[in-house]
Amino acid sequence: MQKQHFSNVNLFAILFEPPKAARGIIMKISVLVPTLGAREKELERLLYSLHQQLYKNFEVILVVQGNYLSVEKIVSSFCSLAIRKVYLQEKGLSKARNVGLKEVTGDIVVLSDDDCWYPKDAFGKIADIFQKEPSVKVVLTQIYDKERNVLYKSYLHKKCYISNKLQLMSKSSIEIAYRKNGIRSSGFDERLGLGAEFVCGEEVDFLIRNFCEKEYLYIPAITVYHAKKNCKSSHQQVVAKGALYKKNFNFVVSFGVLARDLIVKRENNIKDFFKGYYEYSKRKS
Repeated sequence: MQKQHFSNVNLFAILFEPPKAARGIIMKISVLVPTLGAREKELERLLYSLHQQLYKNFEVILVVQGNYLSVEKIVSSFCSLAIRKVYLQEKGLSKARNVGLKEVTGDIVVLSDDDCWYPKDAFGKIADIFQKEPSVKVVLTQIYDKERNVLYKSYLHKKCYISNKLQLMSKSSIEIAYRKNGIRSSGFDERLGLGAEFVCGEEVDFLIRNFCEKEYLYIPAITVYHAKKNCKSSHQQVVAKGALYKKNFNFVVSFGVLARDLIVKRENNIKDFFKGYYEYSKRKS
């Protein structure tokens, strides 16, 4: 009788077991990593952190744009990882991401760089958020400089939905995870980003083009490590900022941003900003 009792309990557990999605183990993550192959130690550190992930349902899409033999050697040391390598002769961050996106088979896309790395629980946190928030299309998290023990930038302390596009202007690509099938325009503008005419802003442009209220959720959780950069923008970055504002905002908003930079930040970006603003106008397809 005792044995039969346990048999019935097991049958009940099988019949009424919650679906895999409810237990948070079915969502597959695709980690998109463009690399020029020049930062060998950093790439090895990244892959090691992926190897250490507690959440195992993920793949790595590695878009290699240079130093192919070096990258092959590094990757060969991580046989346990599901890595799909794509070789690209052309340079450009946005171009690499667009090529890599065609290879994605996961439910969630995590944008990565070859010089960042991840805490062991990063992908578990990301998958859990999407599992608990079925209406959310994009999750934005925090970057931490582990070597200096400081956050990468100033972040909000509370979980919140993004309510307007201007809140997206300070976001970095490695903060971004999104549902592959929840995004309306998945590609990146190849005129923006490292290696392109305008050296940055491709991730912000991507977020703005796909923005919809109540679909972007910010979580005050650290999911990625990266060394903190100098806060002051270079001339090229300000030019790119001008191009980004021309594409996505009207003149009044753009002028307001310039005034804020001048008054609050004590930065006179007018010349470089409008250089990018008008250059983008001329090249707009």
